Order: sequence, then C-alpha cells, then structure tokens
Amino acid sequence: MLNLDKHPYFSEFADPESGVKSYILTKKVARVHQHFYFSECSLTDDGKYLWIRCLNPPANFVHLAVVSMDPDNPFVRSFPGAGTSRGSQYSIFPGTHDAIFADDSSVYRITVEGEITKLFSLDPEFVNHRYVERMFTHASVSCDKKKIALDMQISETWYIGYGDLETGKVTILDTSGRCYNHAQFSPKDPNLFLLDQDWWRDGKSGEYMGIKNRMWLVDTWGTRFEALYPGAWYYYSGFAPAHDFWAKDGTLCWSDYAFGSYECNLETRKAIHVWQRPICHSHTTYDRKYWCGDQTPYFWKNSPCKILFYDREENKEIDIFSGLKYPIVDRGGVYHLDPHPSFTKDDKYIISTVTTADGEVTLAITPVEPLKEICKKNGKKPSGKEYKFLEEKDPQKIKKIIEERKF
Repeated sequence: MLNLDKHPYFSEFADPESGVKSYILTKKVARVHQHFYFSECSLTDDGKYLWIRCLNPPANFVHLAVVSMDPDNPFVRSFPGAGTSRGSQYSIFPGTHDAIFADDSSVYRITVEGEITKLFSLDPEFVNHRYVERMFTHASVSCDKKKIALDMQISETWYIGYGDLETGKVTILDTSGRCYNHAQFSPKDPNLFLLDQDWWRDGKSGEYMGIKNRMWLVDTWGTRFEALYPGAWYYYSGFAPAHDFWAKDGTLCWSDYAFGSYECNLETRKAIHVWQRPICHSHTTYDRKYWCGDQTPYFWKNSPCKILFYDREENKEIDIFSGLKYPIVDRGGVYHLDPHPSFTKDDKYIISTVTTADGEVTLAITPVEPLKEICKKNGKKPSGKEYKFLEEKDPQKIKKIIEERKF
C-alpha cells in the first residue's frame, strides 16, 4: 500500500461535490506533469516508483521523470535525455522498475538511476532519410516479454509490426497509406495485438481523413488482419468506438463516445454494454466490476471535465473530480492533456492527469477502497443521454440504427 498521507510530495484534495479524496503531486520538476496513457500503468508493480511525463511549454518536447514513493526516502529524478518530440508514449517494462521510450528510429529502456540502453533501431537503409513520426503509440510489451508492438509512421506511410527484444530484429507485418495506431498486445496471448484505424491529416493538403472501421485484430505471424466487427462503419452504423484497451484478464474493452463502455468476448464477438452513459476514456479492474472514465476533455473549453468511478453491480457512479478547470496549456500535439484515468496493476488506486484551481497540470492518485463505499452510499445511476453529433449525421437513419442496434 502507498503511504500518501505522509509523502511530502503529495497533498490531499477532497472534491467539493462528492467528497472523494485524492492525492495531488505537488512537487514540480516541470511545468506540466502527466501519468502515462491510460492503457499503460505509470506505477511500478511493487508501488516503489511512479514514472511521469514532463513538459515545459511552449517546447514541443516530452521527457521522463521518476518519483520515489517511499515517504522516508522521497526523491524525484528528471531525465531530459529520455524524451521525444514525436508521437510515442511510454510504458514500464513488465515486472521491473524500468521505463521504455522511443525517439527517432530507436527504442530505449531506462532505469530509475538514469541508465539508458538501446533495445533496437530501424535499419537506416529502410528509413532512407525519411522522417520517423512515431515508432509506437503505447510501448506495449507482449505477455512473454519478448516483443514490443510497433505502429510506425514514417512520412506518409504506416508500418505495423513488432520489435524482437531478444534479437533486436524489427519485423514488418503490414504497410498502409491509411493511419493505423494504438497497437496493444493482449495480456494473455503473446502473438495477438489490438490495432486501431485512426483519423489523420494529409501531409501536403492538410485534408482530414476519417475512420472507416476502428478496431482490428492482428497476429505476429502475419496471418491475421481482421476487423473486430466488419460491418461497424464508424458513426454511420451507430457505432462510435473511441478508446479501446485490454482488461487485465484479456477481455477486450472500449468506450463509445455516445453510449458508454463495452466489453467483448473474442470467441463469440458478443459485446456487453457495461457502463451506459456517454464517456470518452474508460478503464476497468481485473474482475471488470469497477470502472473509471473521463467526460469529456473534447469540450473542455466550454464545460469542466469530469473524472468518474462506476460500480457495475450497483449500477451507480460518482465523481472523483466533478469539475476540472481547463488547463493553462492548450491540448494538442505532445500536449495530450486528457485526464486518462486508469487503475493501477493491483487495482488499489486510480491515477489521472488533473488540473488544479489555477489550471496547472499535474497528476492525482485516488485510493479505490473508499470509493467503493462512497459510490454505494451516495452514487447515482448513470445517464444514458446520447451525444447530438450522432443525430447530426442523418437523423432518421441514425435513429433507426440506434433503435435496432446490434453487434
């Protein structure tokens, strides 16, 4: 268990509406602090170290820092050399204290002492003087700890594959002129990963290119590149999956902007609508009984963003943060400042990127056990109200599709 009450780098905060207590990281080593993307935990498995993303506006650059969670031996170490101006995120190498990051055409591993090791690089002849926009989105490591999923963007081409951590070899499985990213290895199958089709802008014209079908399943043998739901045309099928992830038990989950959080049995492809309310990002515990999510950073300038907790059995939710102020730094590029709440590996805490009363950006840790009792006692049933942008596409068609909605 973390001893946050006695840690000098954290301050207790009680939400003024829900009363939920969280602990805000107040020790500053950069203007902006964030935890990792919601699919990758920032806290080491043993709870000894917390890795954070650091940004100093207006610089378009992210670097790592690590916080000792021992209140009797607190320290924070900043590593400007472990950084990137590209689109890659970070992760912790499973079962260790080390973090993984990428920059340019190489992938690296860094210890809490700051020792950096190169894991592998792309062949310069393959890169051929092109700009490497991204090596990976998530730094996702396979459950056998042998591979890292790659969804590389080099100039205007996307490459899907993996890097072998034993040999350093990079294997390309597929190449596309359409954007594919968010590759995430299954936590149970070392040869299966989830891949997202995403929007992008043409590098020459700036034209917006939209999503056709969001979620895909790919294997490392190059024998599978399969849409999870072949008929699930984005928006027009009434299907708007936003942010997907693997639950810790290997169940595929996602949030739908308009309808809420879902889980899917990969054998039957049956989708279960778990949390029935509009949601942007969501995450869940190993048993999928408890969920957290944010709603919504996309309209943050117009209304405060919330971070929520949901009890599936009680069908009740409660605010963890009822009204986050818009950050002093605009969202965009490497300033991907969404709250992205997620449960730690042991499901005892929720870590979120938050804003303070003056709009400063840092992160918060919320103990889960008290949340369960507060939600059971004071929680409310979620609202099923849908977003209007679905209706704006073709009101009659969308209305009919929603009424007949099936997977």
